[in-house]
Amino acid sequence: MFLQTINQFQKIDFALKVTGPKPVTVTWFLNDATKLKSSKNRKVTYSSTSSEAKLHVMEADAEDGGQYKIVASNQFGEVSQSCMVTVVCEYSSFTFHLTIKNHESLWNRDRYY
Repeated sequence: MFLQTINQFQKIDFALKVTGPKPVTVTWFLNDATKLKSSKNRKVTYSSTSSEAKLHVMEADAEDGGQYKIVASNQFGEVSQSCMVTVVCEYSSFTFHLTIKNHESLWNRDRYY
């Protein structure tokens, strides 16, 4: 299995040549459970003419990390290839300010809530 580490907001690109007797079906998975389809942040393509399967993630985020697997199948069986992608995210620190306007509402019989 291939290992790849990228930073948050970088692109993830996979391009593989898939050859074999046609018709060939190509399916992408993330963490073996999620079947990947094209969306706003992701493009999944397969060209039977060029035999090229591609997966493109425009801006990677934490949920894009995990094991990617491509499965190619035809009438004779199936083959797969996997890659583990780690997305390194940097989170901002937050500061919260709390202003208490009515101190009496916090006190009840000398106990602080």
